Amino acid sequence: MQTVGRDRVVLVVGNDAVTELYNIVQCVPIEDSLTAQDTLVTVPLTEPVKGVAVVVDAGAFRKPRFAELLGDLDSDTMERVDVALRAVFDL
Repeated sequence: MQTVGRDRVVLVVGNDAVTELYNIVQCVPIEDSLTAQDTLVTVPLTEPVKGVAVVVDAGAFRKPRFAELLGDLDSDTMERVDVALRAVFDL
């Protein structure tokens, strides 16, 4: 995804049906693993990219900013992301 001054890697967490209706995508930024700790609201990743999903920084980005799909997370990692999203948004 392109942001001001650089490309960023994000984890798309938004509902596909909602994403189809609007020009935005709900995402979690992926940071360098050296800059973020493993906590309830962060999830370490190894595949398809190495880094840390910083769920507390989740937000919406416009669709035209996305460049390519890098892959999918395994179910165990996605479950950790789901738990972190529920914690962040008090769901």
